[in-house]
Amino acid sequence: MRDEEYDPTTCPAAGCDYENAIRSVAAHISTTDDDRHSWDNLVFEGAKDFVVREKRRQQDGATDGSNSPNISSAKPRSPENEPIDTPDPDEIPQLDLEFARDALVLLDLARRYDVDSLVELDTSRLVNLYTLLSDVGRGADDARKEVRNVLLDVLQDDRQISSDFGSVKRYTTQRRNQRDEHVIRAELERAGIDPDAARSFDTKKLKQLAEERGLDESAVFDREERTYVKKSGADGDGRRRAFEELDPEIRSLGEEW
Repeated sequence: MRDEEYDPTTCPAAGCDYENAIRSVAAHISTTDDDRHSWDNLVFEGAKDFVVREKRRQQDGATDGSNSPNISSAKPRSPENEPIDTPDPDEIPQLDLEFARDALVLLDLARRYDVDSLVELDTSRLVNLYTLLSDVGRGADDARKEVRNVLLDVLQDDRQISSDFGSVKRYTTQRRNQRDEHVIRAELERAGIDPDAARSFDTKKLKQLAEERGLDESAVFDREERTYVKKSGADGDGRRRAFEELDPEIRSLGEEW
């Protein structure tokens, strides 16, 4: 089942009547700073556990009390329209940190090469550095995208969340996509606008004509929403503290840099 096929649920915190999509409720709990909304005081191990168990509860047609007495009952589903299944473990986002091992190898390699300039390295060592940097960069970016996809589900739009090492913000943009040419031509003519005035239906010209002549943009544009999460800050002190708390052997690899 896709996320949008599940019913809204209610926050399990005592006295809280917040109701929304499952992942949105998980985000609400995680970002609400009081004892009632602390995962430690609820019957879940965290946001992921809450999402998985609530989905399973709805799929099984369970009533309140199967997982948490405070979660709202799922609306009845028709067996003919909605097959009952259990969450596929492969669908649960997993963070692949294999690149972290390459990063430690890279750090150790840079330490052993002990040079002040790349031009001092021979071709073989440059290839070692380049291939490791490439794999670390690609692996880290893949992991970043996995985390981003989960954040898109749990963060509310236009809200910035700060943590130990930085902050992120979720935002949505809209993009205009021109409709088929015959649709645009017909709408322009219906609005009393010479289609040739749009100069082969240039997007900027269409937008200008729509504003000047009062033409509904939705008649000539399809709007596509895109939602993003971007890093909006970094906490160097927090990262430094985390580095200082590393195992001494690991920390020693980077103390010279």
